[in-house]
Amino acid sequence: MTGNEIRRRFLEHFASREHQILPSAPLVPQADPSTLFISAGMQPLQPYYLGLRRPPAPRLVTCQKCLRTGDIDEVGKTDRHNTFFEMLGNFAPTGDYFKETAIPLAWDLVTKGFDMPVDRLRVTIHPSDDQAHEIWMQQPGMKAELITRLDDNWWGLGLGPCGPDSEIWWDRGKEAGCGRDDCIPDHCDRFTEFWNLVFPQYDQQPDGSLVPLERPAIDTGMGLERISYILQGKSNIFEADILAPLVDFVRESSAKPVTLSERIIADHMRAATFVIADGVVPSNEGRGYVLRRLIRRSAVHARRVGLSAALSQAAALTVSMFRDHYTELVPRERQIKEVVDNETERFARTLEQGMEQFEKVAAKHGNTIPGSEAFRLHDTFGFPLELTQELASERGLQVDEAGFKAAMAAQKERSRRELPNRWVLAKNLPKSGFTGYTELTTKTSIVALRKDGQPSDQAGEGDEVEVFLERTPFYAESGGQIGDTGTITTESGRVRVEDTQKPADGVIAHIGSVVTGEVKVGEAATAAVDVPRRRQIARHHSATHLLHRALRETLGESVQQKGSWVGPDHTTFDIPFNRAITDEELKRINRRVMEKVREALSFHESHKPYKEAVAEGAMHLFEEKYGDVVRVVCFGDWTCELCGGTHVANTADIGPAVIVSESSIGSGLRRIDMVVGEAADELVWRERKLLAELARSFNTGPERLPERVESLRSQLKDAERRLKALSEQLRSAKVKGGDGLAVKTGKVPFVIETVDASNQEELAAYADRYLELVKTGVVTVVAGDQFVIKVSKDLTPEYDAARLAALLGKGGGRPQLARGTLKGSPEEAFKRLEQALT
Repeated sequence: MTGNEIRRRFLEHFASREHQILPSAPLVPQADPSTLFISAGMQPLQPYYLGLRRPPAPRLVTCQKCLRTGDIDEVGKTDRHNTFFEMLGNFAPTGDYFKETAIPLAWDLVTKGFDMPVDRLRVTIHPSDDQAHEIWMQQPGMKAELITRLDDNWWGLGLGPCGPDSEIWWDRGKEAGCGRDDCIPDHCDRFTEFWNLVFPQYDQQPDGSLVPLERPAIDTGMGLERISYILQGKSNIFEADILAPLVDFVRESSAKPVTLSERIIADHMRAATFVIADGVVPSNEGRGYVLRRLIRRSAVHARRVGLSAALSQAAALTVSMFRDHYTELVPRERQIKEVVDNETERFARTLEQGMEQFEKVAAKHGNTIPGSEAFRLHDTFGFPLELTQELASERGLQVDEAGFKAAMAAQKERSRRELPNRWVLAKNLPKSGFTGYTELTTKTSIVALRKDGQPSDQAGEGDEVEVFLERTPFYAESGGQIGDTGTITTESGRVRVEDTQKPADGVIAHIGSVVTGEVKVGEAATAAVDVPRRRQIARHHSATHLLHRALRETLGESVQQKGSWVGPDHTTFDIPFNRAITDEELKRINRRVMEKVREALSFHESHKPYKEAVAEGAMHLFEEKYGDVVRVVCFGDWTCELCGGTHVANTADIGPAVIVSESSIGSGLRRIDMVVGEAADELVWRERKLLAELARSFNTGPERLPERVESLRSQLKDAERRLKALSEQLRSAKVKGGDGLAVKTGKVPFVIETVDASNQEELAAYADRYLELVKTGVVTVVAGDQFVIKVSKDLTPEYDAARLAALLGKGGGRPQLARGTLKGSPEEAFKRLEQALT
């Protein structure tokens, strides 16, 4: 059976037994931002097991995409390690069935569906699990000697749900292991475990006791790669058909094939393809760093084997291999290839710059490369530690990893000390109660003042200050939303607040200047936010939530916010996306936002435990750190996000929303600029006025302006063509008329002429005309300090125009044509050239 057939047969086996097939969740966890990637089949189903969400059916079956970053260094060295893999599993999260059903279901598939001979199967159970032993013994063909009790057959993460598990193993044959007749599973390489049936039936207490769960559950996992190589009669996962075509591709494209490199490239490029398809782009941290490492390790090994094909071709091959089951790969193929190509090219420059330095370091040090040197390679030349370690290992060297980490920590400490921050030395800054969600003016008191970076009891007119209040409606800049402005008024003075910042958690600093009188610590005060400005900020912030949802609907659920800036005049929104968003897509996104504005969705907020909020589907930033309790902001039931910002009460308050631009802000990152409310009104009015003025200047109506401009552009192009033709005729007339032309004789005929030309293109045109007259020779034309050298084709083997250009000054080009700037006086330059040609 092919891998595709095995996957299909597994899903259909359980679907025919009342299991609902769920599609694979994305590799990027939707309910746990603390985890980089999904690494187990049951991970996306955790909310069902924890009782936070109701499963769509009592019985579930999936083929889940998984990625384990901890296995990156082991790939290729063993017959069974992957980074990306597919986990087949059946689940009963609410206790619909237990061992009495899970074991027969598994045995039936293995022995009948997969037709695996019983005498080559083995089963392991936990020593305490007599119930599992009894059920196994009831299965057709089972014998006591095929069952082994192992202490390792226990699943649990400390406190909470836990229980025994039971594994099914394949006997590869006596010759594949230790050779002993009494060999048992988990002793050597003879046996391969391919399916684990987990039986969570206890709740482990702090005192170590096991309390039976009211509803014990079922969770199983079988690696598609392992079962594929077993059923296909292969010796390792890289020979199975879900990896072999990639291995073959690398081998056939390599100048000097190496098994380890073939396996690493095949595994890593398959993994990178799926990671990119789920919205990750290369970066220096988190998921992006894992992706960057996968691509760059592949590039290192591609260099090692002399791979003639681009790595993106391996990504394209991956798409063709998996497109039928993972249909999301197909529309993202171009993006996947672009990400791989861009990262490979970027890394090629890094390698070129750093390899020479690495060789110097390796030659200078004995058996160990110092951590300081490894860090210098990283910091100066962009060499990741893993690359230095791999290159060192090839030469039999070690790398002082502890020293590298120490050097990294020292640099971070230096950066921290050098970072200018008005609050670095401030201790015990007072916290403020925030009232700005419900009011824009608050009665309060001044609890602290800072002037010139130091604590102060009072501040007078003209002083720049930082004011700390007991309670405040001012929103401090965070989450992309800029800080509020406004006034703080006391009986004796008034402060104009020009910015609001958050120097520490719960601390709100009102930054501004005293405009009248004086203010003192302890005084009662009235804090008033600039209301029109705040309302515009709130409109823009609420619009970003609608925009985020519309982007995911249009471009795919893998689109995740990577940053935003929210102000009163516009808002920007950044997403990882490796191509420009088309005009049609932008139109659809903008229309979707406006539909939700017109629907007047009401705003509502709630505070709930973080895990509960994400389990319910609230969007959030995966790289952001959240507290145990979070604020969930929703507009109707269309979009919910974890957010601490300020918002409108109803989407109708946003008013008109216009996407102004979409642009690249870096490799794989796009930025959308949007204006809403009064800012959008102003934009529309300003652009309509500009359009009307342009139409009047072209003596036409706005609707016919594009047609009029295109007509004028066409006329201009015609005029430019006529002018160019006339200029060419004039040049030809001057040249053919002699115009002082003197062909000098030497080793070859040559011409040196000064002409009237305004640019290099005109100079080259003169050179062409002169060479037409000379037929064979070297022509040099000069205008001011610019020159062009043209050599007839028959003379280029002996007289290279680029080398001759070096005699005149600074320049270069091809053997037939070179350009440059004269060095020194023209007379001296011409003399040098004449000496070379005579």
